[in-house]
Amino acid sequence: MSYSTMKRSIEIELISGEGLQIDRKPVKRKTFCVVTIDQKTRVCKLDETGGSYPTWKDKIEMDMPINGSVRFISIEVVYRTSTGAEKNVGVAKIPVTDFMGGFAPQGHVNFLSYRLRDEYGDKSGIVNVSIMVKPGGNDVKYSSPSMVAPACSSQAAVNGQMWRPRTSSSMAVTAGYGGRVVTGVPVWCTYHQGSS
Repeated sequence: MSYSTMKRSIEIELISGEGLQIDRKPVKRKTFCVVTIDQKTRVCKLDETGGSYPTWKDKIEMDMPINGSVRFISIEVVYRTSTGAEKNVGVAKIPVTDFMGGFAPQGHVNFLSYRLRDEYGDKSGIVNVSIMVKPGGNDVKYSSPSMVAPACSSQAAVNGQMWRPRTSSSMAVTAGYGGRVVTGVPVWCTYHQGSS
């Protein structure tokens, strides 16, 4: 395994949604999330009764390459109709730099809220998540014991510096939003799980 295939274990908790709507009408019930990292997807549990304000509180653990190839984690909120059809409520793209690198150590829980956008780029609600880069030596896989992974974002590692670049992740523009600005704002929490 080379540097291009090193991975870090990420724990994502899909906490809740706020003001979910389809075609500007509130979602009635039965929503769930689909998390995509590097073309791998995981689905959270279905909220049966929350409607426009669902509560999932579902933790998903996934591996993420740390070579800079993954720039965003995608969280899609889906609504299941009474006939069983599934409709996309909206998608939030979370920049990896919002939870990896900078001053947040491994094991630090980042509480984040992001605006969902529908297929037309219109606002369709908010998704609340927490993301933690799992601490410990077992979650990074190397081909050689002498290789050491950078403990910061890929952008800072390239520069050889251990600080977050001045560019704000909230200013990142993606093609998926039709040239609009991503409105995610990381909410930093002082909670830190100690490694055992």
